[in-house]
Amino acid sequence: MKDQVILICISLTLISICSAQNSRVENWNEDINYYHKALEKNHIDLYHTISKNEFNSEVLNIKEKLPNLKDFQVIVELMRLTYKIGGGKGDGHTSVPLWGMDLHKYPIKLFDFGNEIRVIEADENHKYLIGKKIISIDGIPIDIVYSKVSELTPFTENKQSSMDRTCNYMIISEVLEAIGIVKTKEKAKFTFIDDNGIEDIKTLNSYSKVEFDNFEFETAQVSNTYFQRAKDSKFKDLWFASLNNSKTVYIKFGEYPSEKEMNDFSEGVYNFIEQTNSESLIIDLRNNYGGDFFIGQILASWLNACDSIIWKSNVYVLINRVTYSAAMVNALQFKQLLNAKIIGEPTGANPNGYQDLGQFKLPNSDLTITYTKRLFRLQDIDSKGLQPDVLIRPKWDNYKKGVDEVLYWVLNDIKN
Repeated sequence: MKDQVILICISLTLISICSAQNSRVENWNEDINYYHKALEKNHIDLYHTISKNEFNSEVLNIKEKLPNLKDFQVIVELMRLTYKIGGGKGDGHTSVPLWGMDLHKYPIKLFDFGNEIRVIEADENHKYLIGKKIISIDGIPIDIVYSKVSELTPFTENKQSSMDRTCNYMIISEVLEAIGIVKTKEKAKFTFIDDNGIEDIKTLNSYSKVEFDNFEFETAQVSNTYFQRAKDSKFKDLWFASLNNSKTVYIKFGEYPSEKEMNDFSEGVYNFIEQTNSESLIIDLRNNYGGDFFIGQILASWLNACDSIIWKSNVYVLINRVTYSAAMVNALQFKQLLNAKIIGEPTGANPNGYQDLGQFKLPNSDLTITYTKRLFRLQDIDSKGLQPDVLIRPKWDNYKKGVDEVLYWVLNDIKN
């Protein structure tokens, strides 16, 4: 009798497991069907890069693999497919961004200097890693890791945005586990090397979003010693300051406020320039992820009314790989409207391509999917990113010394 009871319990348990698995697969099937139909309905031109037949085949392939995939592996498959719609080909707004998920990250931040990946920030316990190059993760060479992660990163339009996004996603342990780089999401073995060629193998634990966000990161980040944000500034990344007895005005434009807030801010800049007869203008759009480019035009309209600026030669716009979306558009517009010289590295967004983000959520997983609503053509020729008039790429030797190469070039140009 006892053996029969045990067999019944085992049978019921197996039935329950099978039922749960079937329900999970059904839910993902429903989500994938919704994903497919919603993208076809809402995207301005879904098949501009991937053919409809190829897309349908990819969707079917994911469905067939569902019983053998964990939930996050399904998400990664959708990330990879969504990337094929236009990632790196001018459609970064179509993506699976992993918003709102409690992902685990290793306690470091990375930067791609073009031929090497270095640690530029780390929590206090790992600050000795700052400046070191990564050569492998769990024994997998970093170039292979980079290649695999770069095939699924969201919001990628060109090489510049891929450099930024790939570094951001290489520290997410769930992503590395799902693509077979690490064996477990809890920890991984990183191999570093310093500038003297000495290797250092460290096992790094991963931390939840709450833990990671609460870390006090030590940094090798470039600090601006020329201009300082005013303590009473309303915004962290929208402010202005002056140099050279107020003859040079620097505007940090790193975020988009409301229309009214931008109007008030721009009026303040205008009044300062008028009162001081400032002659040179620097607009810093680096590390601006975007917003509403029409709001950026408010700033341009106020600046255009300032007669003391030397408009022929002394207006500069600073850009980098993290000048995205509306910020890229405004950088190009400032070149056109304010006769600005563009200084820095190419932007992470393309002047010609698919822009303007819409989004929806999948009904069961609640996964967010973003898509493109508009097609912009802002210049006559196609280019991978807005190309600067003066190209200055980040170099580690300057970065570690706190030298802002781009701003240094501009100030020297004004001086001369």
